[in-house]
Amino acid sequence: MTTKMTHAIRMELANAVRVRYAAAANKDKRRILEEFIAATGYHEKSAIRVLNSPPQPRSRQTRQRPSLYDEAARGALIVLWEASDRVCGKRLKALLPILLPALERNDHLKLEEEIRHKILSMSAATIDRLLQMPRRTMRTKKKPRVVPEPRRRIKMRTFADWNEPLPGSMEMHLVAHCGEAQPR
Repeated sequence: MTTKMTHAIRMELANAVRVRYAAAANKDKRRILEEFIAATGYHEKSAIRVLNSPPQPRSRQTRQRPSLYDEAARGALIVLWEASDRVCGKRLKALLPILLPALERNDHLKLEEEIRHKILSMSAATIDRLLQMPRRTMRTKKKPRVVPEPRRRIKMRTFADWNEPLPGSMEMHLVAHCGEAQPR
């Protein structure tokens, strides 16, 4: 039987039943265990393990913090990243105090003071995190390697193509190196 219970609800139910299960006699434990299995859908051994384990504290819910950097800051960072020839976050962090005033001085970029301050205060890890999506979309796929026509036609021998003699075999040449001998 499948149940639609979430893990948190199962743990809540286990915490509620655990005290009763520990204090019950063997007959009652069996009944409690069967009820718990019917409610949660656990296998019998898993249910026993859960009910015999110490109580689990309630899991802490992760809070969602509002982002410090809005789309305007991200857009300006992408422009700076493109202007720096798409360097990594660590190098871009070191380059920002030089690059930003230079682009503003030459009227290539105009930023509000708040956005300018946010960009200059970003860490290298934050820069990398904010540039994840543009990096993924701008990656180009490598073209397949083209093998020249003559190389495709001519069979090349590699180290695996040589048929070496087996160990223990012997090769002999019966050649005389003394030249032709005249019979006398």
